[in-house]
Amino acid sequence: MAPVAAATNEGAVKFSYTVPAAFTAHLASDYATAVSAFATGTGTIQTSTSVGSGTCTTGATDTYNSYTLTYGTVTPSTGATGCNYQNAIGISVNTNDTNGYKIYETLDSTSAPTNYGLCIFTDGATATATTPASVQSSAPGAATFVAGVATACAGTGTLLGPASPTVSNAGVGGDVGGAGASSSTFPTTGAVFTVASGTPATGTNFYGEDLQLNIPTAAPSVTAATHAVIVYFVPG
Repeated sequence: MAPVAAATNEGAVKFSYTVPAAFTAHLASDYATAVSAFATGTGTIQTSTSVGSGTCTTGATDTYNSYTLTYGTVTPSTGATGCNYQNAIGISVNTNDTNGYKIYETLDSTSAPTNYGLCIFTDGATATATTPASVQSSAPGAATFVAGVATACAGTGTLLGPASPTVSNAGVGGDVGGAGASSSTFPTTGAVFTVASGTPATGTNFYGEDLQLNIPTAAPSVTAATHAVIVYFVPG
């Protein structure tokens, strides 16, 4: 009789691993369009007035890594004057975080701005593989003011105001994590504009927007006023 064979047995050794989430983001001012890395744009400012013939400085001299937008001299008239800086703020994000990310903007201010107002005009609803271009083929209308306070933007513009709680970085411009960074707790409610929200696409994702500075009629004189738009990124 043949011997009885032993029963087959098995065991297993499990293995596990982790791929950490990586995140890189950058900002640019006055950026060139249709390129895969930020470069300096044309500094184009469009002028619009609700009534009268207010004027904006038509050409800026900013560079993409200056994190500065120079509107120069704005001369209001009998109505509000809007100065729309095309391709003003560029944002790039590269991450493998499957939880996605959100990008928010708010104004470096402790209260609703008086005698000026900022309107955001996005260059597109979704991210692009190269830097997007302004969709404002002509100057958008100027903002609406009540007693020196902007209450609404024209067209597709979004009025930018202070968040709650407020965020302040003393009006300093800089790249992500650099001189423009703030140690404040970043809010996601209040007068906060959501630039993007969702899961990442492969590679670098670009977002862009125009920033329109609005000055009401009879605005008091001011020399070299400085404020900041704060951009912050929230994972997940």
